[in-house]
Amino acid sequence: MLKENYLSAKVGDIMTKKVVRIDTDMTALEVARLIVKHKIEGFPVTENGKPIGIVTGWDLLTKVIAKGLDPSKVKVKEFMTASPITCSPDDSVLEAAKLMAKYGIKRVPVVENNRVVGIFTPYDITLYRRIIQYADFGH
Repeated sequence: MLKENYLSAKVGDIMTKKVVRIDTDMTALEVARLIVKHKIEGFPVTENGKPIGIVTGWDLLTKVIAKGLDPSKVKVKEFMTASPITCSPDDSVLEAAKLMAKYGIKRVPVVENNRVVGIFTPYDITLYRRIIQYADFGH
């Protein structure tokens, strides 16, 4: 039987490692196209590989579209959330889940040596939990 408390697993073991990063000079329209293309609701904003912000679909809706701004002219730096909450690959899933709950966020950039190495979301927890449940049933 696999470890019963999956929340003690490390973030680095279950995070999404394929991360689409965006930069501050991209437009809101380009971000919208990335959301559609990758079916992802948010992206870390990086500068020279270092995390400086995060942009979500909600940011796009509330800070650009709802205000009647032209998405082809608004730059990421104008509507991103600066200084995002991050975690380390060595943090436990429980620690990262507590961060998400405390700050009301759904994606946490995973940072190692000041570089984004992954993204951690509730989907990662759900997927890992399902894998463990499946394995525990002897499949």
